[in-house]
Amino acid sequence: MGSCRHRCPGRTLVLQACLLLAIALPGFQNGKDAVSSCTLKRTEGESVQLPLNLSLHHDIREIEWTWHPEDNKKQFLVSWKPNSNHPDWYDLEKQYKSRFQLTEKAFLSIKNLTTEMGGFYVANIKFRSGRSQEEQFRLCIYEPIPHPHIQVHSLFSTSGWCNLSLECETPGTTENLTVTWLSKGLPRELEQSGALGSAPSSRKLSLSLPWSQSNGLLTCVVSSPEDEKNVTLSLKSVCPQRGSLQSKWLWSGILPMVLVAASLMAGIWFWMRKKRLTGRGRCVQPPASCAGLSSCPPSPCHRGLCCPAGACGQ
Repeated sequence: MGSCRHRCPGRTLVLQACLLLAIALPGFQNGKDAVSSCTLKRTEGESVQLPLNLSLHHDIREIEWTWHPEDNKKQFLVSWKPNSNHPDWYDLEKQYKSRFQLTEKAFLSIKNLTTEMGGFYVANIKFRSGRSQEEQFRLCIYEPIPHPHIQVHSLFSTSGWCNLSLECETPGTTENLTVTWLSKGLPRELEQSGALGSAPSSRKLSLSLPWSQSNGLLTCVVSSPEDEKNVTLSLKSVCPQRGSLQSKWLWSGILPMVLVAASLMAGIWFWMRKKRLTGRGRCVQPPASCAGLSSCPPSPCHRGLCCPAGACGQ
């Protein structure tokens, strides 16, 4: 006996359509899945307010706020009633007591946020008619992004080219951060040809540029869903221009020779000066032809000649 698939093609199409419709119905989705995306995004240390999309009229009997942390059980926060002068807070842990507040419109306000305070916040609104409704918020809290810096791991020059290996570094935890490289002032053909070698979420970058075209800027952008920091590197500061590189090579060869020559001339000058001063203060022994004349005493004499007694030094 053949299957219904072959004998009843119309029924098969109807069943498939019903199945697709059932999957699309909200009843097949979990309540939290319906708000799986972040309703509100904040950074640690900031504040947030969860507003209710209703007017506080006389039909409201009670509004109760609950908190559903990502990995913990539901926790009741506060109960608000129109005829009460003050909201009724549940027992909260010490570190949270001063962070939750309720406004006059029953909006939940949270200050000095920390990452563990993220999760689902639900306002259960109860009416005197007996019906109720819920408003849900998913609060996502991110760590602040530290200021990045660009580290030059290697720099070498070939014939007319500057070759760089760079890395965009951020201290601390960087698991949920996106890293993107941007350029400014570089030749368009290099960017379009992929010569930059950059890609989103890639911290490392290899770059090869001709000396004559290394005047651009590279910017590393580190971002999260709520925050963004960037740092810019001038390629001119790390890639020497051709003229400056030639001058550097020129001076690197001439400067040592200049220093050696200057040292040699200074040595000769000091040696000659010392010799002249030494000869000026030496007493020369009189020659044999100076018999009967007094020899020069140990004092400066007239060119070392023999002098009559008492005439030396004049």
